[in-house]
Amino acid sequence: MTLQDELLEAISWAAAKGWTPATGGNFSVRTDEGYLVTASGVDKTRVSAEDLLRCDLDGRVLAGRGKPSAESDLHAALYRFEPNIGCVLHTHTLASTVLSRRFPEGIRLAGFEMQKALAGNVTHDAAITLPVVPNSQDMAELAAHVQAGWPMPWGFLVQGHGIYAVGESVAACRRHLEAIEFLLACTLEETRWTS
Repeated sequence: MTLQDELLEAISWAAAKGWTPATGGNFSVRTDEGYLVTASGVDKTRVSAEDLLRCDLDGRVLAGRGKPSAESDLHAALYRFEPNIGCVLHTHTLASTVLSRRFPEGIRLAGFEMQKALAGNVTHDAAITLPVVPNSQDMAELAAHVQAGWPMPWGFLVQGHGIYAVGESVAACRRHLEAIEFLLACTLEETRWTS
């Protein structure tokens, strides 16, 4: 399976879960010359190879039709300052949007077995924090917020916006995204009990 095929499969998987409402989200994979990324405004439930743009690491489009979303520049920045990132999957989910607004300093997780799905975690006994960065429509400013909080080995949440999962491969990134979303859904349920 090619990187393009893996990326398309990951996009379809996320869309089938309802994590890309109203054409939201953007998805990319690192290539030898830069990265492949979804074009702006594409319905992720019907994405195809023609909906992917080939870009260099400065975010310039090398090939493909359509235009990249503004957030493509954040993907480019992530690939530039962390050479181990091979994939970025960005979704808009209820839990990530609500919790990133409620806990702008980060979301603390402890005692969840699913924490072990996040690279580097070997026990549910550890406490970890999912980083939350302030939102901005200026991608250079948003990238600066992310870089100031690095390292973020699984990704981060953008306040009131959604999840940016990262991984060294498409498979690792998918695992991180699914684990983060599950952990956030659990945390959202817990906050309802204690409210």
